[in-house]
Amino acid sequence: MQIVLPVIVRISGREAKLKALFDTGSAFTLMSHKVLRKYFGDVETKKLVVPREGVLLNGQKIIIDSFVDAQIMIKNYMIEERIYLSPNIPEEVEKEGKRVRLPQLIIGAPTMETWDIQIDIKKGDILIRGMPLIL
Repeated sequence: MQIVLPVIVRISGREAKLKALFDTGSAFTLMSHKVLRKYFGDVETKKLVVPREGVLLNGQKIIIDSFVDAQIMIKNYMIEERIYLSPNIPEEVEKEGKRVRLPQLIIGAPTMETWDIQIDIKKGDILIRGMPLIL
């Protein structure tokens, strides 16, 4: 299940409003290196000891090689989360014969589970049932 909503992301004291895909099929909360540089500049990242492989919604394989820690504001709630980074996430992919623009951030199932974020399919929205910091 997937829902796309705007969120505010803060990394190393810099803040940006990004389009986020809440994706229960994703094993990672993920952003491309290109998006990181565009919105947050030259911030320090940490390399993974062993890079991981991931798969985008169109089946394209990507490498996940590093991460940053961030605060993510979702509907006036702040969560603190690790965002994994990939050098080869494209801006658009082809899915079912159509060009689809990828969101700037993918919020994966582990993040949603940790913070008790649920998808409400009927409303096309998310529900935060956990105890994040209220801003």
